[in-house]
Formats: sequence, C-alpha cells, structure tokens
Amino acid sequence: MNKKTVITLLLALVSMTGRGQISYRLEGNIGKPDFTGAMEIWDVMKFMSIDTIEVVNGIIVPKEGILPEMAMCVLDDTTQVLVQTDSVPYRESKISVGYLFIDNGTTHVMGLKDNWLQQSGTPVSDEIARFNQRMEEIQENYSGAEVKRAIQENIYSVISRHTGDVYGLNLLTNEGRWYLNSAKWIELYDRLMQDNGEYISKTPYVAKDLKHTYEKMKAQPVTDVGSMFADFAVEYEGKTTRLSNYVGSGQYVLVDFWASWCGPCRKEIPSLIAAYNKYKDKGLNVVGIAAWDKPEDTLEAIKEDEIPYPQIINTQKIAAEIYGINAIPETILFAPDGIIIARGLRGEEIDNKLQEIFHE
Repeated sequence: MNKKTVITLLLALVSMTGRGQISYRLEGNIGKPDFTGAMEIWDVMKFMSIDTIEVVNGIIVPKEGILPEMAMCVLDDTTQVLVQTDSVPYRESKISVGYLFIDNGTTHVMGLKDNWLQQSGTPVSDEIARFNQRMEEIQENYSGAEVKRAIQENIYSVISRHTGDVYGLNLLTNEGRWYLNSAKWIELYDRLMQDNGEYISKTPYVAKDLKHTYEKMKAQPVTDVGSMFADFAVEYEGKTTRLSNYVGSGQYVLVDFWASWCGPCRKEIPSLIAAYNKYKDKGLNVVGIAAWDKPEDTLEAIKEDEIPYPQIINTQKIAAEIYGINAIPETILFAPDGIIIARGLRGEEIDNKLQEIFHE
C-alpha cells in the first residue's frame, strides 16, 4: 500500500468519524439590554448544558462550537436551580430565553418580547420562518374546515423533511399531537424512530412521552371520513346516553363538539340552530356533545343560547379522545347508516353541505 493510498484512507476515516457533527456559531442579542453576564446554552431535550456564552448589555459575545447533532436549546443565566419532578425535570432561572435550534453555520438570534427568540442564518432557521409564515397565511386566508386541513398539511410536510433531527421531533411532540390524525401521527412517529431512534433513546422523558402518545393513537378507532362511527357511553345523573342513541338510526346526524367556555363554539351555535330548523323535517338531526365542560355550565349555556336540539353532556374527554379532537369547535356529519361523510364543517359550509345532501 503506497503513501497516497494511506492518506486517502485516513481522510475518508476522518470524514466518516465527523459525519453528523455540526459546527456552529452563535451571535445576536437576547432582547435584554440590561443584562450582562454568563449564560448557559441548555439542551432541553437531553437536559444538559452544552456550552456557556458571555452576554454584554444584552449582546451575545459570538461563540463557536461543535455538537454531535442539531440541538433544541434555551439560554439560561448560570444561577438556575434544578427541579426534580415525577415526570419531566425542569430548571428555574432568573433569566431564561428560547427556544433556539442550533444547526450548522451561524445562527443569529434576536430577542423578542415575552422571552422569545427569533433566529436566522441557518437552514433550520429558514424552515422555521417558512413554517410560521405559512401558519399566519392560513389563519388570514382560510376559513372553516379548510383552516384545520391546511394546518395539518403544513405540519405534516415540515415534519416529513425533518424526521432525522430534533426540529421534526419537537413538531411531532407538540403541534403534531394537536393537529394530526392518528394515522398521520403514527406514520411520522415510525419514520422518526427509523431515522432518529438513536437520538430519541438518549432523551428518556421525551421517548416515554412519545411512546405514551403512540399507544394512545394506536388505540383510537379510525374516525376519518368514510369510516363507521365509533360509539361511546356517558353517564349523568343516573342516566346513560350513547352516541348510538342518535347515530346510525336512519337519519343524517350533524354532531357538534363544543363547550360553554369556548367562544368560537358559541358563535357557531346560530348556524347549527338554523340547520336544525331548516332540515329537521327532511331527515337531519343535530346533536351537541359537550366536551371538557362542567355539566351545570353546559346546561346554563344551552338555556342562554336557546339550543333546541339534543345534547350529550358530561362527556369530558371521552368523546373527544375517541374522535381525535384536540380543539373545539369541531363538527362531524354522519350518514343514516353511521358512516362519517364530513368533518370540520363551519358556518356557511354546514348549509352548503346540507343543501347538497337534501337537494335544496
């Protein structure tokens, strides 16, 4: 073996050894011009300090370093106190700002109000900016059921591009849990475990939380459009009410998941009352399902809003968990045989769909 071959092999070995490492530079300001002192870069997933920076009048003294992979961090002052809990440990600090995803290249941070940071300069920073911009566009330009669908598409597409790093892991753990249906969430979980399982295994409380959510998602019946309804039973004041008392009995049934304390839910009620009055003699029933609400508050709201259609009260989280609902209001339209034919109808969409069904 000649000298040139040996050198080539050594270079290849060095390249393989460094694969996955990131070289970072951190600069910018923390949004607190009155602060001067040391701060730790704290990895919130691994629950460990990865470096220390100096801050002068809120300005970060540029810091360079190397990490084994992208890290999700906060910046804490060095007087923090470790707090142990039965579930997720945390730290109490006089000053803590974040969250921040540190990746290859120079990450420039700008402190915002309420201890948030805005970052720029790296590929993941650009991804975060695009994600947030898209979420704002959806809220501004979409309405009704299209809002939820567009949010789901945005979250799914971004996580799909980041199944091998902590940004995708964070999105799945948070936004993904709230917006994605069980099938999409499980698909992405499986991909994260395949692409980033070694990292996840190093974060015990995150791995435990993900596994719990996975088991919960797996146990949920399929409640997408085209699926048969999933029944449930709720007891209140000695009486048991089932969804099957209404659904699957030969009528179209529009079910509204709501609560007395939910402003948007209460705003939807006039549309539901109008639909009930217009189509009740043509084969439609409307049923309210009060979720996460005190029965006495539900009953008071029914009286205040003069709701004429039947209600299933005191469901708490039972019905919402079965149908994968993390935010209300939410509506589900069932065919006479109990098949789900629409989800997430709001406002005018309700009447438009019912006109289509009843040929108005």
